[in-house]
Amino acid sequence: MRKRHVWVPAAVALLAAALAPVVTTSVARAEDPCVDRPATELDRRPDWRCVGLATYAPPGAEPVDPALGDDEAARLDVPRPAEWELGVAVSPDGRLYRQTALPPRGPEETRPVNPTPTAGTESPADGDLGVRTIFGPDDRVLRSATTSYPWRTVSSVSPPASSTSNCSGSLIGPRHLLTAGHCIHQGGGGDGKGWFPDRKVAPGQNGIGTYPNGLKNSPWYISVSGWYDHGDKAFDYGMIVLEDLRSTATLGWLGWRSYGHWGEHWTAGYPIWSFSCAASPSPDGQCDNFQYGGHASTQLLGVNVIKTPVDVQDGQSGSPVYETTDGSPQVIGVIAYHGVTGNWATRVTASRANNFCAWIHAHPSAHADHVCE
Repeated sequence: MRKRHVWVPAAVALLAAALAPVVTTSVARAEDPCVDRPATELDRRPDWRCVGLATYAPPGAEPVDPALGDDEAARLDVPRPAEWELGVAVSPDGRLYRQTALPPRGPEETRPVNPTPTAGTESPADGDLGVRTIFGPDDRVLRSATTSYPWRTVSSVSPPASSTSNCSGSLIGPRHLLTAGHCIHQGGGGDGKGWFPDRKVAPGQNGIGTYPNGLKNSPWYISVSGWYDHGDKAFDYGMIVLEDLRSTATLGWLGWRSYGHWGEHWTAGYPIWSFSCAASPSPDGQCDNFQYGGHASTQLLGVNVIKTPVDVQDGQSGSPVYETTDGSPQVIGVIAYHGVTGNWATRVTASRANNFCAWIHAHPSAHADHVCE
């Protein structure tokens, strides 16, 4: 009699496997910072677009004040693409934004506002107010009245957790600090080039660790494609947008002007603290994060730069070069480079004036009105 084989256990196992629910392993979707994070001011604007995350400068990297020779400066007059003036911005949470269209024409002349003028405020021409190159004797003067307008609008820019600064700037809006591009970004899109984060801004700083007008946080940074993508010295300018505080808005701000740049002008800023300043109130003669300034007349006017014999040192990059109209200071350039026979400022052109207005409009203040808002 043939032996009978029974395969019940195997059949049951196959049937159970067939009837078992299919289990799939879910893969988490990578965050899209432009979609998954809360909207910012620029997300609500049609002329700006989020493009991803920003790259920051390596730890320990800080701005370097470069030189500019006359031959190189002449080459800065060669026409550049118009789109190199398009803005590039980084948000408080590290998102990178690009301006998609050049802004419309803004006011040809924007006058400063001084909401709370101080009695006895001295004019910019008064010399008794008490980048590297000094021409002859150091004739800079100490700007000691830093709670008065306009000196309280001139600001130091410091690295995080530092009581001394390495750049300067000037308020041109209720929360808008104009400075050099290389003070906020290394310039150029190559490897290792990035933004300098967490800058601290001190309007009218009056010595190391002395902030009579407060120490401000700076959540937004803006430059232009010409500097961000190409590292072109013709485009070395930018803006730091400060947190929106009434204490900042009431300091007032400087105007700007994109024409009439010949003639006498002034500047003020913050040299590196350890350098020597002839007008220093410190016994050792060090600059010690006091505000210094001087005046001179334009040496050379290029399409994108202004050459001036005014004395500046490292740390004064970002300082305003300004003229006055009826006693009102108006920025015509931003100190950016030192030279052998003169120092150089990035010039305020019509397209840059338009950018200033557009950037202020994109980041309005709840505490003061600006003509560009």
